[in-house]
Amino acid sequence: MRSALAILAAVLVALTAAAPHVHSGPAGGQGCMACLARGAEEAGSAAPDVRPAEAPAEAARSAPGLPPVAGFPQGAIPGQSPPRA
Repeated sequence: MRSALAILAAVLVALTAAAPHVHSGPAGGQGCMACLARGAEEAGSAAPDVRPAEAPAEAARSAPGLPPVAGFPQGAIPGQSPPRA
C-alpha cells in the first residue's frame, strides 16, 4: 500500500512540474520551485583560490617584543617589600 501511494505521489509531482501553469498569487510573478530548478545552471567545478596570502620576509624578522607582564607590581600588595630603585 505504501509503495503504491509513493508511486502515485511521485507521478503527481512529475505531472504538476511538467504541466504548463501560471505563476500568479501572493508571491507575484516569481517562479515555483519546479520552474526555478528547470532553469537553473549546471554546477561548475571551479573553486576559489583559498591559499593564504604570502607575508613579506621582513615582517617575520622583526625585533622581539617585551615579555608579557603578569601579576601585581612589587609593593602593591601589603607585606611585600617596595621595589628597589
